[in-house]
Amino acid sequence: MEAIRIKAYPKNKTQIKSIADFLSKEGIEFEMVEKEEFLEFLGEIESSLSQVKKIQKGEMKKESARDFLNELCGNSHPRF
Repeated sequence: MEAIRIKAYPKNKTQIKSIADFLSKEGIEFEMVEKEEFLEFLGEIESSLSQVKKIQKGEMKKESARDFLNELCGNSHPRF
């Protein structure tokens, strides 16, 4: 299945529901992303890019993928 990206600028919640109802009626699988979620995602990307730049400049220590994943899991016992 090919994914496409559509930007819509509905004026109210009724229009949002109409779009969702139409897509559902047509049997089209879809995902709606709220503006706030998208802005949060962009913020995370910008933060990551900032960290990469700091690492490249030597201002921040590079962390191994293994250490990063173990930190994400919150385990003192390494899993990776």
